[in-house]
Amino acid sequence: MEFSSDTKMKEIEGLAQEFFDNVIRDEEAIFVSDEATIWDVSMAPPEELRKACSDYYGVPVSMEELKLPLWELIPSLNQRRTQSQK
Repeated sequence: MEFSSDTKMKEIEGLAQEFFDNVIRDEEAIFVSDEATIWDVSMAPPEELRKACSDYYGVPVSMEELKLPLWELIPSLNQRRTQSQK
């Protein structure tokens, strides 16, 4: 079996761990490829995931954003949180 690369996910390892600890609390991903979206690492209902992201990062999160690969979504949420705190 061949897996997709996780190079980009490794680049955001700290942010990804924060995301999993605070948004995807009840599930643990063993391997997250660069192609993975939130739907690949969680079985929670879409609205619950959207709300968890919005609540933790303090910014609105659309269903379209949740379709992004995690290596794009997580830094985006973190950056928007930082900007909203200024």
